[in-house]
Amino acid sequence: MSEKTESISYLQAIAISVGAIIGWGAYVMPGDLFLPQSQLLGSSVAIIIGTLAIYMVAQAYINLLTQTPEHESGGIYWIEKYINRKHAYVYGWGVAIGYISIVALNISAVALLLRYLLPSSLQLGYLYTIAGWEVYASEVFLCSAAIILFSYINLRGVQVGAKIQLYIALFMIVSVTALFFGSLWTTPTAQPFLPTDMQSSSITSLAWLPILAVMPWAYVGFETTPQISKSISDSKNKTRSIILISLIAGILFYSLINYFTALNMNFDYQAIKDSNWATGEGIDNRIGSIGIWLLSIAMIGSILSGINGFILSSVKLLESMGDSSLLPSIFTDKNHHFSKKKTVILICLVCLFSPWLGRNYLLDIVSMASLGITVGFAYVTSADLINERRKNQAGLLNYLAVLVSLIFISLLLLPFSPAALSLNAYILLAVFIILGAIGYKRIIPMSSASVSYK
Repeated sequence: MSEKTESISYLQAIAISVGAIIGWGAYVMPGDLFLPQSQLLGSSVAIIIGTLAIYMVAQAYINLLTQTPEHESGGIYWIEKYINRKHAYVYGWGVAIGYISIVALNISAVALLLRYLLPSSLQLGYLYTIAGWEVYASEVFLCSAAIILFSYINLRGVQVGAKIQLYIALFMIVSVTALFFGSLWTTPTAQPFLPTDMQSSSITSLAWLPILAVMPWAYVGFETTPQISKSISDSKNKTRSIILISLIAGILFYSLINYFTALNMNFDYQAIKDSNWATGEGIDNRIGSIGIWLLSIAMIGSILSGINGFILSSVKLLESMGDSSLLPSIFTDKNHHFSKKKTVILICLVCLFSPWLGRNYLLDIVSMASLGITVGFAYVTSADLINERRKNQAGLLNYLAVLVSLIFISLLLLPFSPAALSLNAYILLAVFIILGAIGYKRIIPMSSASVSYK
């Protein structure tokens, strides 16, 4: 059995979900992927379509959360109950890859922010260059300190991490709102608020498909709600609204930051593509140092909330695997019970490799995280469909949710897809699959005595 469940409030649960959605990518992806790939019109359409697709998937989570007992809440329990035990392990391992990858991504973003904010003289201890990115000992040290700090916070308990998450989320919301209105206020009167040459080709060319493919990664924060549902006070009546609020916050934040990035860069997409950080450069040029510090507060909040929220959710996911005897012994104590301490330390150790890889591998890790999450989506939507079919209540939305999940997987795996995984992403994925297969061979044959949910 796992340790005693700690209770968190409704607002804290919203902060965890929203903070997990609005991570570093909201401030980096507009310049790295959204706008260069499909300009403002195409990227905005991709964000809207992606959000609607994720909403269909989220309905499966809402259905299962509201229809199953609290002790059965969460993907591990649903997959084990409605599909089978082996698939529950595959689901857990896939989602764990996604969660831990996102923690690593947020740590890497610390180096990007430090490089933009601090003078180059503070980049101390040049180590090497990897994929065109120079790695410095000073940045590795600060990134490592961040993951160690939040690992320690989560070791102190869910409630401590949840309280910190709420304050971080509030700072983040206020900062982004101020940046949006500040961008509008400082726009020269001669400049239009929308590009005058918005072309339909940015939509019809399907150049926005790579953007759509990363939407599971962008919105995975809502998936943290089932993982923490047993800790939410009065969870039965609250989980639906928590998921819906987090999705609404996601589309607002991604759209607003994408828009003011384009606006502040004068809708010059070539300049956006050539910039190391278009969102930061645009704010600096248009609003100045005050804007940069507001952006820094927002981004620091998003990075820290991403690190904190996904460590917390990773622990809860692995704890559920432990409750179902699906966890490798490396995550358990000498009595074969789930060990939160060992789990947090192992997550910390894996993520400490992230600063050494540099920034230019971030998109590869994003793609790998997206695949892990979409595998989780496919399993949960399938479990929901099976549940509804057993009751003869399956509707079109249940089937569409499964189809959407499979489309997301196809976008990442089919070699002719514009969003297909790169070779580096496949290598990273292969490492995790091998590790998962080793755990599978050790656990499944030994754990025929599964928890019964019949």
